[in-house]
Amino acid sequence: MRGTDPRAILKDLLPETDLPADLDDMTLWQIIINISEPPKRKKRKDINTLEDVVRLLNERKKILVLTGAGVSVSCGIPDFRSRDGIYARLAVDFPDLPDPQAMFDIDYFRRDPRPFFKFAKEIYPGQFQPSPCHRFISMLDKKGRLLRNYTQNIDTLEQAAGIQKIIQCHGSFATASCLVCKHKVDCEAIREDIFNQVVPHCPRCPSDVPYAIMKPDIVFFGENLPELFHRAMKQDKDEVDLLIVIGSSLKVRPVALIPSSVPHDVPQVLINREPLPHLHFDVELLGDCDVIVNELCHRLGGDFEQLCFSSSRLSEITEKPSARSPSTRASEDTSLSPEKEEPQTAARRTSPPPEPLAETNTDRLDSNPKEHSPKTATEALDSTDDVKEEEPADRHRVEVRRRCWRSPICQSPISKRLGASQYLFRAPNRYIFHGAEVYSSSEDESSSSCGSDSDGSRCSADAVGNEDSDVEEENTETVQEHEHKRLHTDCTAETDPPTTQ
Repeated sequence: MRGTDPRAILKDLLPETDLPADLDDMTLWQIIINISEPPKRKKRKDINTLEDVVRLLNERKKILVLTGAGVSVSCGIPDFRSRDGIYARLAVDFPDLPDPQAMFDIDYFRRDPRPFFKFAKEIYPGQFQPSPCHRFISMLDKKGRLLRNYTQNIDTLEQAAGIQKIIQCHGSFATASCLVCKHKVDCEAIREDIFNQVVPHCPRCPSDVPYAIMKPDIVFFGENLPELFHRAMKQDKDEVDLLIVIGSSLKVRPVALIPSSVPHDVPQVLINREPLPHLHFDVELLGDCDVIVNELCHRLGGDFEQLCFSSSRLSEITEKPSARSPSTRASEDTSLSPEKEEPQTAARRTSPPPEPLAETNTDRLDSNPKEHSPKTATEALDSTDDVKEEEPADRHRVEVRRRCWRSPICQSPISKRLGASQYLFRAPNRYIFHGAEVYSSSEDESSSSCGSDSDGSRCSADAVGNEDSDVEEENTETVQEHEHKRLHTDCTAETDPPTTQ
């Protein structure tokens, strides 16, 4: 498509439309993409509950499962975006790396493949074991109910779990190919080089051939998705009778378009830590994916029950638990720690964890607390030195601003209030399990009226002092989650790789 004039394409698509002359090419391409996307699906009104999900899992025979990084979190694979995650460590080791995603850019890889191979060592196949989510999908496959597992992950844990019907949308580390002659080898052929931090060269090309590098067959920026993905999706979208999305934010096209591409009457279920406001699922099971799958396996019974890592069944509550003191939550958090997490993470990872990153980011953030700390701004608003007594209207405005400064990061997710064996049902179709990143914006201890798409992220004075309301909370939970992620992104200045989510 290089050299193609987007204005000419739009003229063909919309011959009766006069395009403003000041629109740049980027905007025009975005318009083309939006026009080309399938229409958004609407939620089915007859499918709402956990019981509906279990019934569908028992009845349907062509289940399409779409998975992202969330299914591998508990396996011990290093994360990307935390302060000591892969991106942060690469920034220290390779200060010339223009941005974290550059290591997935094919042009940058040709210039300097070292950052990518540093990353590759950390998640290379053979170091981790499949999660309960992987084993759950494998059981669906063995039972003849799985149409296909489309995974955005590159860790090959699907193969380790025995999943046969698999499409690796972004490729994987299972094989590697020469950039020059396309000679393909198994991942074991370059394992020694990877772990010795040597750039693997093609065994067939002469040593003096530039770019004769054995690149793992994962999809980089600037590369096309495997043709197998497009062929399989063309066939599967007309056969699928149930779609389940597990552990994915569905932000990367074209995989993100799958829910809108299948027939809209096909039931859709989300299993994820957070809701996806841009899509309409029939049932949302929000929380730790392994915890949710464990409960589903209990309810499915039979061979599925053998996959359960915890013998405890969870009980449903329908009233949101009241907020508790930090000390109470802390003591309960200790008791809520799933027995699976620490022992299994340690057992699953067979190589030592990466060394922690020096506190570079912390020093940077703390170097100018006035610039980074909402607390500092709040204290400034509270200061009365050399300021005359405020009028009631002024105090009201100050209170509004104070609430704007209260970061949702400081709030506790609703899931933290749950008892050890509880999950919360929020009618009509949302379930909140432990690990869910769902926040209430109307909590007494830290309410906030900021962050609405409808008001341009301005503060609403009318919202200050409102009583806690279930209706208000339902309308603002996703806004709170959006603001939570936005602030977190601003602090880390990092993004997910294209090959994970």
